[in-house]
Amino acid sequence: MQEVIVSGMRPTGELHLGHYVGVIRNWVRLQNEHRCFFFLADWHALTSYYDQLEIIRKYRLEYVRGWLASGLDPQKASIYQQSNFPEVLYLEQFFLSLTPPGWADRSPGWTDLQEHPQQKLDNLAFYTYPILMAADVAILRATAVPVGEDQLTHLEIAREIIRKLNRTYGTDVPEPQALLTPAARLIGTDGHKKMSSSLGNTISLRETEKSLRKKLNKLRTDDTRQGPEAPGNPANCTVFDYVKAFGTAADVTTTENACKAGQMSCGECKKCLAEKMLPELMPLAERLNKISDDDCRQVIQEGNQKVQVFLKDGWQALADKIKFFS
Repeated sequence: MQEVIVSGMRPTGELHLGHYVGVIRNWVRLQNEHRCFFFLADWHALTSYYDQLEIIRKYRLEYVRGWLASGLDPQKASIYQQSNFPEVLYLEQFFLSLTPPGWADRSPGWTDLQEHPQQKLDNLAFYTYPILMAADVAILRATAVPVGEDQLTHLEIAREIIRKLNRTYGTDVPEPQALLTPAARLIGTDGHKKMSSSLGNTISLRETEKSLRKKLNKLRTDDTRQGPEAPGNPANCTVFDYVKAFGTAADVTTTENACKAGQMSCGECKKCLAEKMLPELMPLAERLNKISDDDCRQVIQEGNQKVQVFLKDGWQALADKIKFFS
């Protein structure tokens, strides 16, 4: 059965392997199987970049460039800009009225903020992130949303909000199911935290062969290993996570067994990893450099026009049921 899939990315920094492995490759696969709507989540980006709007403006185009270079096809998937549609905010206002504060309190991002305060994220837009997410998916009647395990709570909050909308106004918006992203998030070059532009631990989609090899050589390996010929523990090695992301099932098994048996040094493993990654990433970087800003603007413009029919129809159907504007 073909699903209606809605998913977005916040244009807040350079695209990197974490985005590619965790989100974009999955989108490319899904576009061939389902009706997909992929959007620039620039309203969501305001939560942390409200005073740096030039960054959002810059990376709107850069993200579309990266999506296209990675294999997203505007003829198969609808690519659009969230902020082009005020109807999303109209629906969010109803959702804000329907949502008890306790539901927003459960957002993992907000919970983490209470434990690790960041002044820049201490705002109501960040607090209500799951509510805007609910509007994003409901207005297009999404039946499935690709998420990582860390976002399951966000989606469950969205489902509860949609359920309450249907109960209150007699609407029939689907409660979207989770499509778990197959790949885990990549740890960055610092070896400790997930890859993030704000942490400066990324591997860019624009790396050259030389710069890619250099960054791979910095990846953390098993710090309990006693030497290059001693048995290692792949579960304690960032390099092995990359092998799982870029190698075949046979590559993963071979690497794991060789590491545990002390038959492959960490240096050899990194060289093998580079040979697995280069054939995929170097052509991608070349395609990135060939896609112009005008190409990206055209994709966004045409995508907005295509999505407009679905989104405005979705909003009108809800408005007719809610009867607030009559």
